[in-house]
Amino acid sequence: MILQALCEYYDRRQAAGNPLPPLGFQEKEIPFVIVLSPDGKFVQLKDTREFQEKGKAIAKTFTVPQGTKRTGAKSYETAYCLWDHFGYVLGQPKVTRPGTTPSAKEVSMAEKQHQAFVDLVDRLYADLPNDEGVRAVHDFLHGEAEKEKVRQSAEFQECLKISGCNLTFQLSTENYLVCQSPGVRQWIAEQPLDAENQDGICLVTGEQTKIARLHPAVKGVWGAQMAGANIVSFNIDSFNSWGKDKGNNAPIGEEAAFKYTTALNQLLRTNSPQRLQLNDTSVVWWSSGDNLLENNFQAFFNDASKDDPDKGTRAVRQLLESIHTSAFMKGSGTERFYLLGLSPNAARIAVRFWQVGTVAEFSQQLAQWFRDIEIASKNEDYPPLKPLLRSTALLGKDENLPPHLVGETVRTILMGLPLPASLMQSIIKRIKAEQGEVSPYRARLIKAFLNRSYRHQNHINKEVTMAYNPEEKRIGYRLGCLFAVLEKLQSDANPGLNATIRDRYYSSASCNPKSVFGTLMRLHAHHLKKLPHQGQRVVAEKRIAEIMADINEFPAHLSLEQQGLFAIGYYHQRQALFTKQAKDEIPHESEGVEA
Repeated sequence: MILQALCEYYDRRQAAGNPLPPLGFQEKEIPFVIVLSPDGKFVQLKDTREFQEKGKAIAKTFTVPQGTKRTGAKSYETAYCLWDHFGYVLGQPKVTRPGTTPSAKEVSMAEKQHQAFVDLVDRLYADLPNDEGVRAVHDFLHGEAEKEKVRQSAEFQECLKISGCNLTFQLSTENYLVCQSPGVRQWIAEQPLDAENQDGICLVTGEQTKIARLHPAVKGVWGAQMAGANIVSFNIDSFNSWGKDKGNNAPIGEEAAFKYTTALNQLLRTNSPQRLQLNDTSVVWWSSGDNLLENNFQAFFNDASKDDPDKGTRAVRQLLESIHTSAFMKGSGTERFYLLGLSPNAARIAVRFWQVGTVAEFSQQLAQWFRDIEIASKNEDYPPLKPLLRSTALLGKDENLPPHLVGETVRTILMGLPLPASLMQSIIKRIKAEQGEVSPYRARLIKAFLNRSYRHQNHINKEVTMAYNPEEKRIGYRLGCLFAVLEKLQSDANPGLNATIRDRYYSSASCNPKSVFGTLMRLHAHHLKKLPHQGQRVVAEKRIAEIMADINEFPAHLSLEQQGLFAIGYYHQRQALFTKQAKDEIPHESEGVEA
C-alpha cells in the first residue's frame, strides 16, 4: 500500500505538469559546474551555491543520471554518468582541508576513480559520437592541461572545502547540463538498470516486467546511512526464501521501484514543504490531489516560520472554519491523504507509522485537536505541536524528549485516540521539577490529555473547560484552585516576595494534599492579618470559603488524572485572579463591609 501510494504520487506529479525526474535520473545538489567550450577547453568553474542567513551555503539541485550504490572493495569501479565527486571527475584525492598533502593510498584511489569515470565517458562517446557536449567532455578528460586549469582556478579551493564535492559539465553555448541533452537522455533510457534483473510479476502494478533486484537508496531519513538506505532490502541469506535472493523475495518492477524511491526522496529532501522532523522520526505526507491540508499540514505541527509567524494560526482558523461550514466535505474532502513516519533501523529504514484516510477525516481529527488545546491564555491561540511537546522536556530541548513520544503523539492525534500516558507523566514530572511551573503550553497538553481520555470513555466524566469553571467540583481541580488562591493571598500580604508557597509546596500539595494543606490553611490566617485593607481580607476569605465548601476533606493521595486536574485548576484560577475582572472585585476600604 505504501509503495503503491508513492507511485501514484509520482504519476500525479507527472500529470500535473510538475514532473519528478524520469526513469534513470535523480535530483542531486551540485555545488560546482565545469563550463567547457565546444572543443573541450576549460572556460570557468561555476559556483551554483546560494548563501542564506547565517552564511549557510545551499547548492543548486539538478536533474542528473541516477547513481547506483557503491559498496565493496572495488566500489571505485562504479562511476556516475557525466557527474560525480572530484575524485572521479578530476582525479583529485580527498584531503582533510585545502593544502593538505594526500597520502599515497588516497592518490591511488583517486586515480582509480578517475579512470573509471574516463572509461564510462569513452563508452558514452563511442555510442554518441555526434553529441557535442559528450565530445567536449571526452576531449576535456583526455587533456591533462585543461584539467589542471580547473585545479588552479580560485573556485576550486572552495570546492575542496566540501567533502566529496560533486561536479558536472555544461557547454558555454547551452543553458542545460551535458548530461541533460536529448541524446544522453535517450542513451540513459536504453540502458538496463541491472543486467541480473529477472522477469516476474510486480506486486505494485500486477504486471509482468523486469523485477528490481536492488532498489535505489532512500535518502533524507535522519540517522540513516549518509549514502541512503532502503525500505525493501534483503542483505542476509537468512532473509531469502524459495531460492530467491535480494529484491526477488518481494518482487517490485524496475519502474515501480524507481517511482516510489524518487517520490519518497522528493518528499524527504531538504526544506521540503511536505516533510517534518519529529525527534528521530522523519514524517512525510501527500495526497491524491492538491488541497489545503497537504499544503498547510506542516504548520499544524512544526515551529512557526520566521518569515510568516502567523501562518500556522491562519491555517488552523481556516481549518476550523471549513469544518464549521462543512466546506471540507466538498471538492477535495474525499481525496485520499497519506501520512508516513520513517526512522533509521540498522541497515534499512523502519516504518514508524502509516496512516491513510480522506482529507475530510484528517481535517476533522486536526480540528478536534485544536479544540482540545484551547485554553485561556495571552499566548497564541493555536500553537503547533513541536513547541507544546518541547515544554515537557528537560531544558525545553527536542533531544531530551523520549524517542517514541513524538511519533506516538502524532499518531493518536490523527486517529482521534487518547494521548499516550507517558506524555501526561512527562508533563507532571516537569511541572514538579520546576516548582509548580504550569505554563500555558503544559496546561494545554494536560487539558487535551484529560478531555481525549474522557471522550474515549464515552464521556463518563465531564470535559475540562477552556477557562475557570466555578461549577467544576472534582477534588483535584478544587484543590488546584485553592492552592492558587492561597498563593495569591501570600503574595498580596508580602509584596516583593521572592518565593511563594508554590516553590516549596506545589509538588507535595498536588500528590499528597493531606500532608500539606493543613499547614497552608494555618498559614493563610497569618497572611490574612497582614493584608493592608479590610476589603482585601473580605474578598480573600470569600474566595477561600467558596472553594472549601466543595472540599469535605483533604485526600491522602491524588491519582495521575487528579494531579492533572490540580494543575488545570491552579492554572485556571491564576488566570481568573489576574484578569481585570478579578481585580475589580476588590472593594475599597472606604466602601465599608457589612457585618
